[in-house]
Amino acid sequence: MNDTIGVLLAGGLSRRFGSPKAFAELDGKAFFEYAYAALLAVCSHVVVITRPELKGRFPGNLDVISDNPNFAGNGPLAGIYTAMSERQARQYLVLPCDMPFISASETAAFMDLASEKMDITAIRADGHNIPLFSLWNAGVLDLLETDLENGQLRVMEFMAKVQTEWLDSSAVGGFDAFRNINTPDHLKGADEHGSETHTRPI
Repeated sequence: MNDTIGVLLAGGLSRRFGSPKAFAELDGKAFFEYAYAALLAVCSHVVVITRPELKGRFPGNLDVISDNPNFAGNGPLAGIYTAMSERQARQYLVLPCDMPFISASETAAFMDLASEKMDITAIRADGHNIPLFSLWNAGVLDLLETDLENGQLRVMEFMAKVQTEWLDSSAVGGFDAFRNINTPDHLKGADEHGSETHTRPI
């Protein structure tokens, strides 16, 4: 059994973005590549969860699967459930594809601070909860399945049912690292070196 599996969520519809965010580029590199690298730095394996029509766009050497048919299209909880039920591990580090500023330094710091006693550990940045940068214990799988079967699809509502710890982003990395990108305009502006950075949907 793997100790920690990384779960890269890349199946969102990206309606506001206008194209699948996983394949948008930042500085010539696809969003999913940033998230994949950040997960692989601290996980024994990484599984990508995406929609069936997007599977062929990922490199063939990656482990790419789609939602369990019973819960297909039911959002992040379905993706997390699919990873947990299809790939056995003790715990699962979840990261969405639309947070390309997360790097190995943030995932490593997060893993160092996360408690094994918690069902879920997640990040709070500037007073805002970021539930999808989180570590999930395999023990929540049965309850997760029950929620999905009952049509309960809200991540925060599920987190409220189990032991969840919220770590402040200041202990893990700078606030900017935890930005998620919902529209191309969100990437415009000065990067950490003061240069202009733009997204290019592909």
